[in-house]
Amino acid sequence: MPAHDPAQILALHSGVELGHAWVQQLADDLGIRVLFLKGPALAHQGLRDEHVSSDVDVLVEPAGFDRLCHEILSRGWRERPAPLIGKLTSVHSRTLLHDRWPCDIDVHRHYPGMLTEPASAFDALWAQRDRLMLAHSACAVPNRVANIIVLALHSLRGTERQARHAAELEHLRRVPLTPAERSVLAELATQTGTTVTLFDVLTEMGVPVVADPLEQHSARARRWRERVRSGSYGSYFWFAALRDARGVERLRIAGEAVWPNRRDLLLSRPETVDTALGRMAARGRRWARGARSLPRAVRAISRSARMDSIDAGGPRWN
Repeated sequence: MPAHDPAQILALHSGVELGHAWVQQLADDLGIRVLFLKGPALAHQGLRDEHVSSDVDVLVEPAGFDRLCHEILSRGWRERPAPLIGKLTSVHSRTLLHDRWPCDIDVHRHYPGMLTEPASAFDALWAQRDRLMLAHSACAVPNRVANIIVLALHSLRGTERQARHAAELEHLRRVPLTPAERSVLAELATQTGTTVTLFDVLTEMGVPVVADPLEQHSARARRWRERVRSGSYGSYFWFAALRDARGVERLRIAGEAVWPNRRDLLLSRPETVDTALGRMAARGRRWARGARSLPRAVRAISRSARMDSIDAGGPRWN
């Protein structure tokens, strides 16, 4: 969320509601299907406590993603600047901001943790959509059952770093479900490719989910397990980026991991005092944080590498 700017004319809660309504109207005019994720719908559906969201999260049908982003940008919005690691690890979404709007718009082409093809996952969620009135506009949102999957994935990614996400996940595990809802959840997990990524959570909720054996050993499932086990700390993302890069690009990533340039350092840590001494101190704090998270990242990636070596015909991972 952008810092408070006197030029902004809306309070955060008003900006979030109006942002939902504005994007919905724009998508409707363009004939593009969208679903608003998390946000006000979660409290309305009893999946988490009431609180003011800091942005507008919208999942777009993949075929319309680029067009919707273009149209939003043509109306005075711009892409939020991101450091190198952000560009490498957030290919599933674009974050757009406006100098006079109090919240960002996070536009998703697919949602991390859903291992099936993005178009298929979107269609499955779309079939379970509901409508929520925001700023006098009927906005499309996943229904209560579908939002359980969205919130569980979101919370799992951030549980180790934020106590709020851990609390939300614990609350979600205790949400009462009817037999019919459990049945729909099991089917939706299959359709969205979350039988593996959410197997433990759904099982604890009494959902009769069966892990897909093909997804179990897929590269995307291994990446998901790595991220969750690593705690989603920065050192993991740098290791993952290095592994995926080749040639000169790998050298560039390694250099930025050790010594980020001034632009990336200030984007990552805007509280940094922008002097030679201030930047040096910020880099020192960054190295300390990286050193603390490094062992966990190495263990997560090493375990994934071991599973790669036995994947074909080897023991089943659990």
